[in-house]
Amino acid sequence: MKTRFLIVALIAFSNMSFSQDTTSTDGYEYFIVLYTVGENWDTTIQVNEQLYFDEHSLHLAELRKAKKISIGGRYSDTGMLLLKAKDETDAQNLITKDSAIEHKLFKVELFSFDPFYNGCIE
Repeated sequence: MKTRFLIVALIAFSNMSFSQDTTSTDGYEYFIVLYTVGENWDTTIQVNEQLYFDEHSLHLAELRKAKKISIGGRYSDTGMLLLKAKDETDAQNLITKDSAIEHKLFKVELFSFDPFYNGCIE
């Protein structure tokens, strides 16, 4: 009987100590957004000369100003954002308002992101 109680207690404790809060401190959920070039990307011109690229940059600036982007960067030929949104529908709406997405300059993939360790980047 003591062994069963100990096992149940250990399982309960391990679930409590490793449970994850998938929302940010302000109640939003996190999402990873991956950008790759779309079918209307012109390989003969520079990035900043692409149609809708200026609008794309302005859209991201607005998301940063609204504190919806926690971090952004590039790796290889992929752009990545860590986005905060109310839910997946909200995240999808925030991203698809970008005219570069609408006009297929970029393709995007959206993934729920559940941090297991909160750190900081300065």
